[in-house]
Amino acid sequence: MGTSGSQAPTQNRTQVSGNQQRRQAYAYGCANLLYEESEIDPIKLKEKKLRYRLSSLRKWEYTKFGRELQQRQIRPPAQSLKFTVLSYNVLAQHLLEEHTYLYRKADPEALDWNSRAERILREVRDNQADVLCLQEVQSDHYETFYVPKLTAMGFTGVFKKRTGDKPDGCAIFFRDSKFELKNSISVEYCKPDVELLDRDNIGLIALLTPRILHSRNSADEDLPFIVVATTHLLYNPRRHDIKLAQLQLLFAELDLIAFNSSKATSKNNNGISYHPTILTGDFNLTPNTSIYDFITRGSLQFKGLSRRQLTPEDRGHVLDKELIPPHLNVTDQCQHLHATERRIPLVGHSSSQLSNGESSVERFSTGQLSHQLQLQSVYPHRLNRLNGANEATTFQNEWVTVDYIFHNGLQFKNPNLQLLSRLGLLAGQELDGLGGLPSLASPSDHLPLVARFLWKYKGL
Repeated sequence: MGTSGSQAPTQNRTQVSGNQQRRQAYAYGCANLLYEESEIDPIKLKEKKLRYRLSSLRKWEYTKFGRELQQRQIRPPAQSLKFTVLSYNVLAQHLLEEHTYLYRKADPEALDWNSRAERILREVRDNQADVLCLQEVQSDHYETFYVPKLTAMGFTGVFKKRTGDKPDGCAIFFRDSKFELKNSISVEYCKPDVELLDRDNIGLIALLTPRILHSRNSADEDLPFIVVATTHLLYNPRRHDIKLAQLQLLFAELDLIAFNSSKATSKNNNGISYHPTILTGDFNLTPNTSIYDFITRGSLQFKGLSRRQLTPEDRGHVLDKELIPPHLNVTDQCQHLHATERRIPLVGHSSSQLSNGESSVERFSTGQLSHQLQLQSVYPHRLNRLNGANEATTFQNEWVTVDYIFHNGLQFKNPNLQLLSRLGLLAGQELDGLGGLPSLASPSDHLPLVARFLWKYKGL
């Protein structure tokens, strides 16, 4: 509350602009840090300064619905659950130590595992995450660090190591007080008899249900479900055909576990309805690629495209009409053949439609992939500042986005899964100003992605 001159004659108060207030607040924060310099060691002081600068840049960005809910202009549905998802490539320590040349500019203190481990936990605490989707989780650290530490924080997890001799993989943790695990699927992209699928990458899918409902002894068929998946696709920037094939396998598993038989009708999405689905991970591809379009638009004509970047301009090897062989029984609609046959009575197709020769040709070797997951990105990939600079999640010769959180919240006119807010990302120039990644403030060479959702499960 303001005070007039007559009430406080000894003070000359002036109006301070919003920008001045922010500068004063920043200066005040820095002053406090400097004041504490004598009380903490230089490394901790540097870390605290970096954390302060990072948190001042990464702000929560609200959707219209999320803002109205936050400001209490509307009330959440009675049977709904708010939860926060954190997706994070945590940088396996063995990879860091095998490729030290990539981190020669990083502060040595930021590369020590014990220090990094505590900072990873801080990301979970500070963001109040309920679901963690982690990539590059070192398998021995999963047992000795992640499980005991996160269990103590109220989480339960599942893990899938990369195939072969690779000692890291993906993990999904969920808060016990909010969710119960009903099923999980590990997805191996390595198929020894398929040339295109000879890599060690994997995916992991969890089927969750609200803890509050399950505690009421509801039958499983009466429970609402939500699907959470994470993956780490092949890095090789010259083999987008392999990444596409890996996604074909992953989407077939997602279709299998997320299919909602109680809502399947021939009038809805070609007979397909899915439980609310969240897909996260390090996809090792940028938003301006054909595979990103495939994820978000639902189809891609790959025949005639280069295997390097799935573009028509490349003069190298081009793809024919078959991406993966039919004997895997994964259709070009990214579905397991046996699953589509079981759904015949639900979606109104006759068995003759599926068994005739013409239909078989349409399911395999079509030169085009499609899916019906209706995924969209939580992040817009361009900032609303710095003249619309690109968002960045990691550095790969340049600052790029390769990490994503996708969701299918728009598959219904009245969505059951709604995005409330996301923790804003940064531009490359801002990350350069913070000294790059990893740092004393950010323990990985990737930034964590964080999103808040509202899941309306009444009547599902």
